[in-house]
Amino acid sequence: MRSSMRLLSLGATAAFIFAACSSGGGAATSAPSAAASESAAASESAAASPSSSGGSTGSKNWIACVAFDTGGLGDKGFNDLAKKGLEDAQAQGFTTFFAEAQGATDYAANIQRLIDQGCQSIVTVGFNQSQATIDATKANPDIAFSQVDTTWDTSGPDKKIGTSDDTQIPVNFTGLSYQIDQAAMLAGYLAAGFSKSGKIGTYGGQQFPGVTLFMDGLSAGIKYHNQEKGTDVKLFGWDAASQKGTFVGGDNPWGDPAKGEQLAKTLVDQGVDIVHPVAGATGNGSIKYMLSKNLWAIGVDTDQAISLSEYAKAILTSAQKAIDVSVLDTFNKNQAGDLGGENYVGTLENKGVLISPYHDFDSLIPADLKSEIDTLSGKISDGSVKVADYLK
Repeated sequence: MRSSMRLLSLGATAAFIFAACSSGGGAATSAPSAAASESAAASESAAASPSSSGGSTGSKNWIACVAFDTGGLGDKGFNDLAKKGLEDAQAQGFTTFFAEAQGATDYAANIQRLIDQGCQSIVTVGFNQSQATIDATKANPDIAFSQVDTTWDTSGPDKKIGTSDDTQIPVNFTGLSYQIDQAAMLAGYLAAGFSKSGKIGTYGGQQFPGVTLFMDGLSAGIKYHNQEKGTDVKLFGWDAASQKGTFVGGDNPWGDPAKGEQLAKTLVDQGVDIVHPVAGATGNGSIKYMLSKNLWAIGVDTDQAISLSEYAKAILTSAQKAIDVSVLDTFNKNQAGDLGGENYVGTLENKGVLISPYHDFDSLIPADLKSEIDTLSGKISDGSVKVADYLK
């Protein structure tokens, strides 16, 4: 059975300004490829030893590392959130290294380079790194591995959790997952209540659970609003019942803002006035387009009204994951001797997911709508409202 641990610091805020994230900071400013040298592929964070070949021993006497996904640092989303967790670990006295991936062929090589750097904790970012992370976890039982947006599959040969053939989570693995559909349901309710056209749009980078959970939650929030308020707000780009919708796909689903602008224009041409893109930096192009049309967007992963401050006047709210806090807490538990054996699940109840403040829109969103969202948040937290009940 999936177990859930509550990380100690998850009450802390995950909203922050991404300082100098475009340059990456520290010794490494460019993404390594599989052909890059070892010293370039596994690079230290800003305040670690300037030598990229060995690193220094911090006061924590533990080496904490992150292997980032494609899309890279500067995505103003989940890679940058994980980088913030790594920077916070460095500030606490950890020695830190990181590696960036230009493509899927870099995943295994980057993890190995971090292992060769002496990393004792390695967090891999993104569900695309699953196989490389599984292989490394099994091959290196003395190293603590964690993966953002993934939990260990314990279903066994019959692929059903809770049966006699279930397997155990490795004692050196911690899954870091987030019930972001809960936060996205709140954002969907807000969008349904704020929209002037009654048409909301969404799309994803690729069709993976870490993406479609956002879209499911958005859909559920709209349906709940329609049920409670007698409205007929429609969602374009995703059908939760059939699990079919619009995805960027191709070779660069997460880093193509121009494509994001095109997708937003297509949705606006259909009458949509609020878009929720779930596609990394590609989605940033959609938010830019919505601002240019004096329309609105809902951000993902982090508080994008802060991380994309130039587009803040278009961003109603964001469905957030407290990735930075969970990464830091995982490093701390690893250093204390707990290498894993569990899956962490962030929820509204434990503040592992949340919606961001309304910022520029706080005075524009009706008080009764904000109150209804607060009430819905409480109902999702106590289990009296379930996202799954609104996906049919």
